[in-house]
Amino acid sequence: MNLILLLILGAIWGTSFLFIKIVVTEIGPMTLVAGRLGLAALLMWSILWFRKVPLPKSRHIWTTYAVIGLMNGALPFSLISWGEQYIPSGWAALLQATLPIFTILLAHLLTQDDRLTWGKAVGVALGFCGVGLLMWPEVRQGTSASVWGMLAVVGSSLCYALASIFARRRLKGQNPMASAAGQFTMGFAYMLPMAFLLEQPLQIAPSWEALGSWVALAVMGTVIAYVIYYTLLDRTSATFTTMVTYIVPINGLILGALVLGEHLSPMVVISLGIVLSGVLLVRR
Repeated sequence: MNLILLLILGAIWGTSFLFIKIVVTEIGPMTLVAGRLGLAALLMWSILWFRKVPLPKSRHIWTTYAVIGLMNGALPFSLISWGEQYIPSGWAALLQATLPIFTILLAHLLTQDDRLTWGKAVGVALGFCGVGLLMWPEVRQGTSASVWGMLAVVGSSLCYALASIFARRRLKGQNPMASAAGQFTMGFAYMLPMAFLLEQPLQIAPSWEALGSWVALAVMGTVIAYVIYYTLLDRTSATFTTMVTYIVPINGLILGALVLGEHLSPMVVISLGIVLSGVLLVRR
């Protein structure tokens, strides 16, 4: 059952990169993330109210939600959305495959769940080589915007890795839906003032395509996906949960090519192979 949930989560998050690319062409990244988290929080609290799940009241839990809302919501969502202004959605999905690599490094330093062996160290090196291969043509040509876009997405992977380890320690035994609702609420609290400070959210006029993608991103890529995510995190380990990155980049690259006409160059495919090979070694 856990493996089935992992496959569903990978399919949903792979599609999310496509939705982000569609929305961010018309709406600023801060506004996109604020709207995504705000709608997700509203929907999740409505579900909890309907199911009569008690509201978490502990100050300790809400402090945890505040940290997770930043590291697993507001910050990585913003980095990905900002980065996708400058790079294809498939590239963003590929770069997210670095998540298990960061997770194993941080787990080695911060927990006893996973220890770094020589084989895993080779996997880490391969993963970063794959990212470097993808970035090298842009660095060589001096196209700094796309380089910064790729670095932003890699930075989001680091945020997710930290959050998964932190959540595993602090949210053990908590209701997964309540944890997701708390994260979305605190993430929205961070992003709403940022949207008004840096953008003009009240003046947007998105097309129906962008609006539909925005709603789908909130419902599928946020509410449904994070209920699955926290369920897996509670049942398994941080490293097992981040195995979703085997599925996300492949799905994201295919959808970007089919729907948006993004070019799948041999370099991108080779980079994907190297990164996933590194992830496989890390998992072993």
